[in-house]
Amino acid sequence: MTFRYNPQSIEKQVRKWPVLFSETDILQDLILRLNQLSGKFEKGWITPFSINMPFEKNLIYEYGIDACRLAIINSNNQNSLENFLEPSYKWIAKFHETYFKNRTDIVFNPLPWLEALVQLEDHIITRKAARLALALVMKAFKNAPPFSNITSREKHLVYSCIYPFIPVYSTTIINESSPQYSLNEIKENFNEFICIKVSLEKGGWHWQVFSRKIFEANPILELSKIKWINKAIKGKNTIIKEEEGGIRICFS
Repeated sequence: MTFRYNPQSIEKQVRKWPVLFSETDILQDLILRLNQLSGKFEKGWITPFSINMPFEKNLIYEYGIDACRLAIINSNNQNSLENFLEPSYKWIAKFHETYFKNRTDIVFNPLPWLEALVQLEDHIITRKAARLALALVMKAFKNAPPFSNITSREKHLVYSCIYPFIPVYSTTIINESSPQYSLNEIKENFNEFICIKVSLEKGGWHWQVFSRKIFEANPILELSKIKWINKAIKGKNTIIKEEEGGIRICFS
């Protein structure tokens, strides 16, 4: 069953939910939701309606709170915030339309979503770069759109990626409850992949995702397929060291 995305209808439901947490700043709201997904505190509804929105009330009502959130994040504090409202609304509407299609001819690829998921905390909490985190999620949707026939574990993966950004839509349409699995549990549900921190000899850590079977057979070969790593190690003798729960690439 498909139907048009209607933010006014779903917001009417969630405004009645008991509120456990709230924030007035969008970045702090994102951090709070990630900490919730990580299992760092009690589960419960974090209302998005407390965020200070730089829009007129009629625009917030017309486009919905989720679209307003995307507009703020994508604008990156630029002027003319209202210009980001229409494309933000259309992205959610497109996601909604896609999600209710049944496509048995296409196999869902969880890899782009896992890559987005493992980098959310780094971009949002560590780097305060919410726009980059959102770009990864939008890229995952473009490269691996989720259809109605995805499995339960795939559904929770997609939900965990979009929940911080569009909490009203994701909770009412996809999950229909508070977050059920922590980020670590989501990763464990996809044991055929390995999610691991990677660093060059004197660089910072970056999360990457690989096919577990292929990576364990030849980690250097798989690492060299990543552009920024390939550029750094090309023509050099490399060794791998396990450090801080990740892999550091050193030059000998």
